[in-house]
Amino acid sequence: MTVSPGAVLFLFLLAAAEMATIDAKMGVVKQTLLKDKLKAKEEEEKSKGKEESQCVSQSLQFKGFCLNSDKCAEVCKKESFKDGECKLGLSNRKCFCKKPC
Repeated sequence: MTVSPGAVLFLFLLAAAEMATIDAKMGVVKQTLLKDKLKAKEEEEKSKGKEESQCVSQSLQFKGFCLNSDKCAEVCKKESFKDGECKLGLSNRKCFCKKPC
């Protein structure tokens, strides 16, 4: 069985075209991954900025040892704060309220 030179050339060109398609697809995948990574980094930086611009104050109405941040947040909302969470104070866990500065 002999293969004509035209058939060999055709198969070679077909393989080269397929490899170019694979390279192009990999390029798109790499670009998408880079875009996703940059977007995640931007969102992380934005969230850091939001965290840094939070004013924190110990709750005046929360009584006792703070174990449940949901309860703390409820009390803080009654004190006109946006949110609250339990944190370790000097000697025990206390309720701290947060709001944007």
